[in-house]
Amino acid sequence: MSITVGKLFGNGAVLYQMKLLAGQKGLNNLVEWVHIIENDEVSEFLHGNEVVLTSGILNDGDGWLLEYTKKLYAARASAFVVNIGPYTKSIPNDVIEYCNQIKMPLYTIPWETRMVDLTRNICYRIMQSEQVEISIASTIKNIIFKTGDIETLILQMERYGYLRDSHFCFIVMSFEHKEDNQLEFDMNKIKMYSERLARSIHELYISFSYKDSWVLALVNYGNYDVTNFVDTFFKNWNEPSWKVHMGISENKAGIKMQAENFNNAFTAMTMAKKQGKEMVFYDKLDIHKLLLNAKDKEVLKEYYKDTLGKLEKYDKENNTDLMSFLYMFLQNNGSQSLVAEKQYIHRNTVNNQLKKIEKITGYNPSNLEEKLRFYLGFFVKDVL
Repeated sequence: MSITVGKLFGNGAVLYQMKLLAGQKGLNNLVEWVHIIENDEVSEFLHGNEVVLTSGILNDGDGWLLEYTKKLYAARASAFVVNIGPYTKSIPNDVIEYCNQIKMPLYTIPWETRMVDLTRNICYRIMQSEQVEISIASTIKNIIFKTGDIETLILQMERYGYLRDSHFCFIVMSFEHKEDNQLEFDMNKIKMYSERLARSIHELYISFSYKDSWVLALVNYGNYDVTNFVDTFFKNWNEPSWKVHMGISENKAGIKMQAENFNNAFTAMTMAKKQGKEMVFYDKLDIHKLLLNAKDKEVLKEYYKDTLGKLEKYDKENNTDLMSFLYMFLQNNGSQSLVAEKQYIHRNTVNNQLKKIEKITGYNPSNLEEKLRFYLGFFVKDVL
């Protein structure tokens, strides 16, 4: 839970005579660090989500500060603080208008305020916030994985504002490079992106990494808020080379219930990954819930081997696609005429294919009970 610009500078007016001139709509921007940068080649110094301070030593006239601000925005700075004095006597209106437009908070401090004092305070606040974030994440993980006394852990959560009857919705994300290479995903990017989005909707959330995945727990978000988060996440995802697979748990009340809720989110993410989907909501998994939560996976493997395994092996050895044909048959309620129409083949051909499937597997796809057996086999295939 990174600190926001608004919280970071909440008492700045009293301590440092800070004035907020523009960008009020960006006060929820998250802050990772702070820099004093006088060089206008800001991209060389910034990683994103930083507060930048400058006195404008290189300010050589009209337009300089606006161009500097544009470079800060391109480098994804969170806020901009200008030390008003001999180098920058005032802030031009076009800079104020631009900061309002891009929602970047723009502050001024008087020349008497030493920038080094302000940066020291910012660094301390950021590190303090990080310690709280680490402590909260550690506590919720102990609750999830049942490590320690549950009542003691709940009291720790309540001290941070997470009440025992709060609603939690876990979102687990995994990342897959589209070019199928072994590049490691930068978790810090997803941390800042997901937290910034969560913060724009509501205040309480918890985030941490787990088994090469990123976990975000939305706390006391409504069901509409959860859906809004997921939709907005994918709408604005700007890492085209990386595909995200997301599993979303139910929105469940009670800290004691969250171990199961987290596992359900992880299960949904696993399903999304297997099916190549962007997202899967656990409460919409239906029959997959039963199969994914089966303790003995060997039973499922044996079931699949007995129903569809022989057909899959036949397809591989004979370069056929009877599996797809059977699935289409089942998806069309076992209607030979519909399959014939969609495949542009004669009904006799459909019947011959079904007889071939029966011969290979030992089960008749037109028989109601055995049709159900095949259908369940495809569901099992999804989870193996």
